[in-house]
Amino acid sequence: MIVGLGNPGPQYVFTRHNVGFLFLDKFLKKYPPHFERKEKLYTLYSVAVEKMPFVLLRPLTFMNLSGEIFKHLKLSSLPMVVSDDLDLPLGKIRIKQKGSSGGHKGVQSIIDALGTNEFPRLRVGIGPKTSNAVDFVLSEFTDDEMIKLDKVLELSVEAVVESAKYGLRYAMNKFNGMKVV
Repeated sequence: MIVGLGNPGPQYVFTRHNVGFLFLDKFLKKYPPHFERKEKLYTLYSVAVEKMPFVLLRPLTFMNLSGEIFKHLKLSSLPMVVSDDLDLPLGKIRIKQKGSSGGHKGVQSIIDALGTNEFPRLRVGIGPKTSNAVDFVLSEFTDDEMIKLDKVLELSVEAVVESAKYGLRYAMNKFNGMKVV
């Protein structure tokens, strides 16, 4: 299960905080779903990649309430969460097995809902960090940044597929040092 974080609504589509939703869009474009179900708090997609099943979830709550969806789901395993990260520069991704929220309120909401921080995540850099983080994460990417972001999201899809195929540690070793130029 892969959960991409973002904010619902057309005004947020291309904002930095919506990287998780943009990741889902890229994944679903490359691997179209064979099943889609829209619920009140989320949209669920079923996808097969190289005969491996993936369930993708798009929360329909605002970012800070991302964990609310888990009150309505029965999990057989912990999800991988894809989110933006202010501490990483645009062009870098980082896969982690577990950890704190790092100040990300959407990730914290998921930690609170699941009662654990021991779920994998893929963090997509949107930095450099600025003094006014709220305005920055809600600002849209520039045209030049969107070109780079498109490449980063392609790499992110590859990283998620390879983590499922070969294991999280393999994907961490391969992708954590990469930087899209």
